[in-house]
Amino acid sequence: MKVSRESLFRAWWMTSLCALAFAGGLAIGVYKLFPYRQLQDLGFAARELIRYPKHTLGIVPEKYLVVAPLPGGGLTRNVPGRTTQGLTLITGFFDGSAGIRLIDTSGNVVNDWPISYNSIWPESPHLESQPRDWDTELHGALLMPDGDVVFTFQYGGLVRMGYCGDVRWKLPRQTHHVFTQHSDGSFWVPDRKRREQAVARYAKVPPPFDEEFVTQVSPDGRVLAEFSILDLIYRSRLEGLLFANGAHDSTLAVPLSGDFMHLNDVDVLPAELAGAFPMFETGDLLLSLRNINLLMVVDPDTRKVKWTRTGPFLRQHDPDFLPSGRISIFDNRRDGSGELGFGGSRILALDPHSVAGDVTTYGARLGQHFYTDTMGDHQSLANGNLLISESQKGHAFEIAPDGSVVWSWINEWRDGSIGKIAQATRYPDTYLDQSLKESCHET
Repeated sequence: MKVSRESLFRAWWMTSLCALAFAGGLAIGVYKLFPYRQLQDLGFAARELIRYPKHTLGIVPEKYLVVAPLPGGGLTRNVPGRTTQGLTLITGFFDGSAGIRLIDTSGNVVNDWPISYNSIWPESPHLESQPRDWDTELHGALLMPDGDVVFTFQYGGLVRMGYCGDVRWKLPRQTHHVFTQHSDGSFWVPDRKRREQAVARYAKVPPPFDEEFVTQVSPDGRVLAEFSILDLIYRSRLEGLLFANGAHDSTLAVPLSGDFMHLNDVDVLPAELAGAFPMFETGDLLLSLRNINLLMVVDPDTRKVKWTRTGPFLRQHDPDFLPSGRISIFDNRRDGSGELGFGGSRILALDPHSVAGDVTTYGARLGQHFYTDTMGDHQSLANGNLLISESQKGHAFEIAPDGSVVWSWINEWRDGSIGKIAQATRYPDTYLDQSLKESCHET
């Protein structure tokens, strides 16, 4: 069969176009050229639409809902005499929006802060685009003795809100996750900045990437100090913590999101516990970097790394200093297979001197199974009990030292679904002025 010159030319032309398109796409991906970021955003949007179609289309907020494992919700268990009495502050998704609730141990709502991102920030100069309320998420929150709450929108800013919902101040930065308050009243908060170009002092970190910061914020919302975790790692000659990934060369595979470290908690060593940690000092910061399974203790004044630990925890959250001299941690053990691979989550108490002194506080024995692949929080209570937030199941529960569940609460939504929660924190009954309960209803 004779092939015409015109057919050969068309074949050559199409092959050349395909080769050019392939080479162009390769160059865009390797060198992050235009329109890399636009294609990246389009990919994120497509992924969200496939994963959460009803949420993306504004029909059902399925991104923050899961199917309830058992029927019912609200208070499901309360053992008199064994439950730690007090008020529990819970951040999560309630009645169609992100919010914060304060409940008593009987499950009654004492106060409710329905929170709209767009009411607080009608414009967001600190973000690339204005998010819908449905696409904003709350994470860390602290209740102040005067009834105010200080909370983070996930990567959206830090806010202080009064007991009746009035905004005291707002900090337009990409703050996120769980933060802590120092004895001087200031807050140490996870923060981040987007780096679209390579940074010379961070060898082998390809852009775009998120650079994690720890930011100190005054009680009235002013930035007092900040330092970069990545800069801290490089200056301390700890780059090996980043590149321990099985690659032959020192190569870092930054995910499309740019989130390769994922700072998810800052805890401060208070004066009353400093004696239990002779290797540290009052005011030292305990940091959790989830995506590299890393804990570190840092002097925020000298920027000196005093201690690091990787493993045996996997994708951990919420490290806390304990009076015993150990460090308690929420070990998610995220495996991507639905909690089967590593047997579920657990609470560990780490000995900072030796792994031989590590103990599993909860989650190791029969009848103690729980699991959340992301988030997760725990609080050691004064009577020896432990309050655990099983975030992705909308479940907060309290266990006694013998491992028995003495209090349980589920964030019931409707239609057999529950809303996810981020954090549950117990405060004493006497923590708040009783007159606050009626203050929002005064005319």
